[in-house]
Amino acid sequence: MIRSLLAALLLSLPVAASGQVMVVGSGDAENCYKLTRDGNPGTSEAIQTCRAALEIGLLQKDQAATHINTGILYMRAGDYDKSRDHYETAINYAPDLPEAYINYGAGLIYMEDYRLAIDALSTAIDLGKTKPLEKMPEALFNRALAYDREENYKAAYLDLRRALALRPDWPPASAAIRRYDVKAPS
Repeated sequence: MIRSLLAALLLSLPVAASGQVMVVGSGDAENCYKLTRDGNPGTSEAIQTCRAALEIGLLQKDQAATHINTGILYMRAGDYDKSRDHYETAINYAPDLPEAYINYGAGLIYMEDYRLAIDALSTAIDLGKTKPLEKMPEALFNRALAYDREENYKAAYLDLRRALALRPDWPPASAAIRRYDVKAPS
């Protein structure tokens, strides 16, 4: 049986992982991507750069990517409703883009909508099976967080193991999996 060590540890689990999406070209869309990639905490200037990029005519894939990057900045700034709107718009533009679902799921975890987060992250994982997805460990990690919050500790543990199989010694997943106590069935 797999169970959490202490209920208090649930609150200390790492925050959800997210990932920016590269935009081809130059201008505000590329700058938005770079701001997100480089860890901008969601400053109003960075968000304005991304919003300006969305006002120009971007290719559909770049439009989706820029919505994801804008959503990440809003999420970092703690504005989860706006981040959710951007992720949903990205999914409408590119429903086959796993990164859209990974970030959407991360935002839903922050909003404590764990069931919907699990669904979004499962979609990302399913999409990742049909095309290479370097972000698969993030999807598994986030889904593990959501499962843990729903007290489905076995599913959480198994997702963390899969994430570590794909990215051994990944610090967030390594730290999270150490919080579980695995006991043999009696």
